[in-house]
Amino acid sequence: MSQVIELKGSVMSFTVLKVHGDDMEAIQQTLKSKVDQAPGFFQNVPVVIEPHITGLAPTFLAQLVEFLRQLGMMPIGVRTEDEALRQQAEFAGLALFGPDRRERAAEKEAKKPAASSRAPVPAKVVQTVRSGQQVYGRGHDLIVLGNVNPGAEVYADGHIHIYGSLKGRAFAGAQGARESMIFVHKLDAELVCIAGLYKLAEDIPEAMNGHPCRIWLEHDQLKFSKV
Repeated sequence: MSQVIELKGSVMSFTVLKVHGDDMEAIQQTLKSKVDQAPGFFQNVPVVIEPHITGLAPTFLAQLVEFLRQLGMMPIGVRTEDEALRQQAEFAGLALFGPDRRERAAEKEAKKPAASSRAPVPAKVVQTVRSGQQVYGRGHDLIVLGNVNPGAEVYADGHIHIYGSLKGRAFAGAQGARESMIFVHKLDAELVCIAGLYKLAEDIPEAMNGHPCRIWLEHDQLKFSKV
C-alpha cells in the first residue's frame, strides 16, 4: 500500500507579536502602520501572539486575531502561561505554545567547545540587486558587491555582506541560524531580519542610517553598531 501521509517534526520561524498593553485602538494603529511599510512581507505570515500583560478583557484575544486576519496575517497560536488566555486560545482554535527556550538553548550552544575544523563553504557573490529582484544565498553567506535597491530582497542562510547601500530588505539566517549577521557599508534599509526577528525602517536606530553598520541578534533583540 502506498504511503498516504508523512508526519515529520520541523523547526520553523514564526513572527511573534509581543503585546505590552491592552489599548486595542493603539495596537491596531501600530500594527497597521508597520504592515503599511512592507505589506508584501506580512502577507500570510504566521503569527504567534505573546501577551506580556494580565487581566485582559475576555474579548481581547478574539478582537486581536480578527484584526490580524484583516491585515492579511495568519495568527496560529498564543504563547502564555495565563490560564484565562489559554482557555480563550483553545476556544478560538489557536495552538498553545510554551515558554520560549530558544535563547537558553543558544546560550548552552555557545558554551560548547568549538567543533573540529571543516572545509569552508564559499559565499555567493552578486553585483547590484535591482528593485523587485530576490537573491538567496542558500547554504551560504551572501556578498553583494554593489547596492541593494529599494524593493529588492537579499536572503542568506549565513551572513550577508553588502559593500554598497542597503535600501531594500535583508534576511540573514534565513533557516534559523541565530549567529548570522548583516554587514552593510551604508544602511538605509526598508527591513532587516535575522533568524525571523526583524525591524522595519521606522524601528531602526536613526543614528545608524547612512553609516557602515553591523547587525546581530542578542537575547531575541536585533542589535546595531557602527563599524
